[in-house]
Amino acid sequence: MGPATLCIAFFTLGAAVDIGGTLSPTFRTKIMNYGSRNETSSPAAAQERPTSMFGKLFDTVASMQVPHSWFIHYYIVSGISSLFWGYQIFTGGKVFQFLVSYTDQSTSGMTFNQVVLAWTFMTTQGTRRLYECVTLTKPSQSRMWIGLWAIGMLYYVFMGISVWIEGTAALNHQGHSLEISWPSMRSSIATVIFAVASLSQHGCHVYLASLKKYTLPDRGLFGLVVCPHYTCECLVYIAIAVVAAPKDRVLNTTVLSGLGFVVTNLAVTADSTLEWYAEKFGADKVRGRKRMVPFLF
Repeated sequence: MGPATLCIAFFTLGAAVDIGGTLSPTFRTKIMNYGSRNETSSPAAAQERPTSMFGKLFDTVASMQVPHSWFIHYYIVSGISSLFWGYQIFTGGKVFQFLVSYTDQSTSGMTFNQVVLAWTFMTTQGTRRLYECVTLTKPSQSRMWIGLWAIGMLYYVFMGISVWIEGTAALNHQGHSLEISWPSMRSSIATVIFAVASLSQHGCHVYLASLKKYTLPDRGLFGLVVCPHYTCECLVYIAIAVVAAPKDRVLNTTVLSGLGFVVTNLAVTADSTLEWYAEKFGADKVRGRKRMVPFLF
């Protein structure tokens, strides 16, 4: 199994767990919900009492939680991953060469310019989110399941590889040299999407940080969807998938699988957020709003 296939397998498994987890109210409430959403259990979940050894074991595992503020570790890992692979790629390091040795280089892949752009997008995203965690996050007693914390960090480890792994042929055979030319239509579109999504997400986070605790956000994009910052997150990865796509494809397959993981994970969280808002502030206050995609979902 090559590195790209391993990344795809991890992302696909994560997406499958996200989708499958929604079928069990107990799993969704005790495992998948985090932050303020974890403070309210659904009636269906509350009725499911552990009567078997398995049920008690599940409750024990679910009780293993960490502070929600540990989200910052995701972006620390993301930043370290980007710096590590940037160094490995530009120096032809041993770890880079090890992964290259297990990669199929017989097919066309990313150019060196595409690798640089995709790496830059990912590094910028991780750095900005780390900055926002440091400057905007308020003290909170909220917690999340330790498994979510660990999976989140693994996500950024695998995504750090995914943004360049389909470019190993160019990196290994053609040397590390940028081609100075006018930006292609593909890279121009991806850059615009990335810039708009990044600025919009930052604006959402600044706005959320300005609210009093448990205040219903309703300004700007929040008037259409309850989690526009999640929408922007997905657009960021769409931009990376576009800019990293080999010339014979519209999207980079490895990054696309990572996007699938992001979409399913955030969709579940957005759905829980909408339910929580309806319980907290009244269904009439969020009537007409979608979860992530205006007018659709």
